[in-house]
Amino acid sequence: MRLHFPLKILLSTLILSSICLAGSPLSPVDSAGNVVTNFSFEEGGSGWNIWGGGVSDVARSGRAGLTIRNEEPKWSGAEQMIVLPDGAAHVTVSGWIKTDDVVQGRENWEMARISVEFRDERGNLIGGYPPPVGQIAGTTDWTHYTNTYRVSTAARTVTLQCALGNATGAAHFDDITITIRNRAGELLEAGRLSGIMDEGEWYALPVRQASRGGHYVDWSRLLDAPAGKHGFLQVRDGRLVFENGTPARFWGTNLVANDNFAADSLIDSLVTRLAKMGVNMLRLHHLDAPWTAPNIFGNTPGTRELSKESMRQLDYLIYRCKQKGIYIFLDLLVHRDFTEADGIENRPPDLGGKQIGFFYEKIIELQKEFNENLLNHVNQFTGVAYKDEPAIALSAFINESTIFGAFSSDILTPYYRQVLNDIWSRRDRPRQGMQNNDCGCGGYAQIDMTIDGNDIDTENENDIVAVDDEDDIDTDGGRYINADNERDIAGDDGVGTLAVFSLDWQNDRPRLRLASAEGDIEESIQFLSELEAGYFKRMEEHLRGVGVRYPLAGSNMPLPLLATLRNNTALDIIIQNDYWDHPQVWKIDNDWDNILTAPFHNRSQLRNPGASAIQNKSYYRVDGMPFLITEWNHCYPNEHVLEGVPLMAAYGALQGWDGILQFDANHHVLGKDRIRSYTLSVQPEDVALWVMAAPLFLRGDVQAAPGLVIEGISEEQYGNIPSYSDMLERNYHLPFITRVAKRFDAPSSGSIEHYARYYSREDGVTRSETGELAINSKVGYMRIETPRIQGANGFIGGVELNFPLFSTSISNSHAAIYAVSADGEDLISSKRFYLVVTGPAKMRGQVYDPVRNLLESAGEGEVLTQVVDGMVVFNQLGGKKLQIFPLEMNGRRGKKMSLRRVRGSSHRALDLSRGRTLVYEVVLK
Repeated sequence: MRLHFPLKILLSTLILSSICLAGSPLSPVDSAGNVVTNFSFEEGGSGWNIWGGGVSDVARSGRAGLTIRNEEPKWSGAEQMIVLPDGAAHVTVSGWIKTDDVVQGRENWEMARISVEFRDERGNLIGGYPPPVGQIAGTTDWTHYTNTYRVSTAARTVTLQCALGNATGAAHFDDITITIRNRAGELLEAGRLSGIMDEGEWYALPVRQASRGGHYVDWSRLLDAPAGKHGFLQVRDGRLVFENGTPARFWGTNLVANDNFAADSLIDSLVTRLAKMGVNMLRLHHLDAPWTAPNIFGNTPGTRELSKESMRQLDYLIYRCKQKGIYIFLDLLVHRDFTEADGIENRPPDLGGKQIGFFYEKIIELQKEFNENLLNHVNQFTGVAYKDEPAIALSAFINESTIFGAFSSDILTPYYRQVLNDIWSRRDRPRQGMQNNDCGCGGYAQIDMTIDGNDIDTENENDIVAVDDEDDIDTDGGRYINADNERDIAGDDGVGTLAVFSLDWQNDRPRLRLASAEGDIEESIQFLSELEAGYFKRMEEHLRGVGVRYPLAGSNMPLPLLATLRNNTALDIIIQNDYWDHPQVWKIDNDWDNILTAPFHNRSQLRNPGASAIQNKSYYRVDGMPFLITEWNHCYPNEHVLEGVPLMAAYGALQGWDGILQFDANHHVLGKDRIRSYTLSVQPEDVALWVMAAPLFLRGDVQAAPGLVIEGISEEQYGNIPSYSDMLERNYHLPFITRVAKRFDAPSSGSIEHYARYYSREDGVTRSETGELAINSKVGYMRIETPRIQGANGFIGGVELNFPLFSTSISNSHAAIYAVSADGEDLISSKRFYLVVTGPAKMRGQVYDPVRNLLESAGEGEVLTQVVDGMVVFNQLGGKKLQIFPLEMNGRRGKKMSLRRVRGSSHRALDLSRGRTLVYEVVLK
């Protein structure tokens, strides 16, 4: 997920004037021409995206104002985006700030502040970050700030933010105004953006075609059933293969929470549908979540015993997947709630052992106990224990977690910070460097794992000790933090201070930063890294001792920290997650039940390839190790959803990735149930585009690039802040041309300059070195041309598309069209192929706000899809008779389509505007 990043101060020529005045709460507010919605917060939070704060009775005027209070440094605030109308020349922003004990952060812009940023129609920042409207620290009465900014002709929106940025204390805001004027000084009203969802003709997906077990086509023949027939999955020479040497590649999805424990009939329908879609790996996710019923524990107060009823349904699911040829990725720790009933008396800071699971011995022992119980369980339908089941192909130890912190910052409560400082104080001094060793402690000698003087028996899960009082911590030598203190105090032995880290979200990709007032940065990173890598080694040794034979992964934390990535190389495979435009639930107080009310950025991946999922995930590829995406999605209600599936399948294949699993599948029915933020099962564009993507990836219809650029990462890079590399940022086009990877403690190889000829900055076109793929970022579309698949998607409206099999020109601004061989032959000689044609999809009544980054109405009832308007001319058919059938969502053929003869040739053309389907079957006789 992408978190909010601060509006930083940079020098800019945008500023024209600045005024700061102390004011009386009784002063009137001139709201003439003000385009800010709910500028005085009298209507609560309406019109604002607020995170980390709320509306209060501390007001400069009226009865309400915005209050933001931080107990620890973090970026909290509220923002509102406004569309600039045509002719906008100057924007004047003003507002009032009152502060209580605001302590400035490490940077000079980290305080209470009002700021703005300007972006173009693609969401790109224009002119850098301008100076703030106003900013202040300390304790101050209501003070008025104002600035006027010159508007670039390229700017389309202005984002207003009131924030307490990485500072502590309380900040209050009220009476925020923005006025927009043209060059003549005349006031202008805010504009309203239009988008692709406003265009064209729409039709409802026919509910009569809805089917739990159906799909447009049947790709189950791509699956090599039954799963496990080739033996256990293994890693050889950096690739995934089965025991008998058969190469392995996985295209699949996730099943989440109680969907894993559904009734037999629902499981039967789902597995049948997934097989037809071409799923050959299913990741079983959130089995342990306390917020779902049932979960794997049966929703009991404790989590140390598996529910017989839940395990029966899980057994059946795995059994049916095995029959169909669908391999299992078995998650081990995702969202488990470690409770007092489990012997955990100090509540963890987050579910799933986030951050503490790497070092807190009681949590580690509970993990090991769970893993043993689960993996020794014998499936009542197969008669095989999970550990001995070759249809189970992969497992990960801990979901989306690192010892360095969570997505926003360090989340350790005082108690767990004391425990970590205890381990730090008791450690031996490090040996040189960050090398791993047999004890699992890397550059450190064995760490003394004790709490309150009690030795932890790591071989006995029942020997779990507890600390009852957060203040009752050994203070021998002053080495431990007191629960009331904010940082560790060095003891008499001169050990030094363990640094606390957080994330700097100044860019889309965060960097590691120092959050504590002091601390030995390099030694702290080394210490935490060795704990994390040591945890991975201990867990791996434990599972091998249990009898697990398949490959194991550490964690899929999607933060680009080089230290964490290196720690994960201790395992068999690197795994990662990525979401394009994840709804910003952190701005609605993490109210996941109302995720459709969360804001989103609504950008196109194909117009922003440098920030795309392909570019983001290429960062994590490590040379010599398999690589698999465990979760990804291009999330609804982003208007560009149909870009995601072809992009991931094609460029994942170019990169030679070993597996891609989209998030997520469930028991909902396409066309009957509403579209949701990241549910594959009910997303019309994605389901249709899987018709081309599954064979593309599983059959190898797109070649892996022959070249490879390896970036050597030094200890200085991964062992120090920001623990980040910007090589791919500076060369964002590389993953769209050739393979890229990292190598730790080894030199770089492969010439970046060699691949410059495949990229044109002037026209925005990047071609793969194989010649099969191209992306045009200026227009915003990609195209694929291989023997078995041809087509394009994105902003293809008005673009003349010519391929060996067909030519087309489509009127819709944003659409996808692909032909894919159905019989595995080259398209030019194939006797049967599928034609996938889709525009965007939405709910009836769905309405975007003026800036199109929030839904004013999520809609309901019918699922609508846009009619694609254009002609497809089929070329080089050699006199074969052409028959085209629209396919229903359940796979049934509709009535044969009539074709038009192209004047002056023997070619035939299909009028797409007459079709009411997303997939056609084309038969040649």
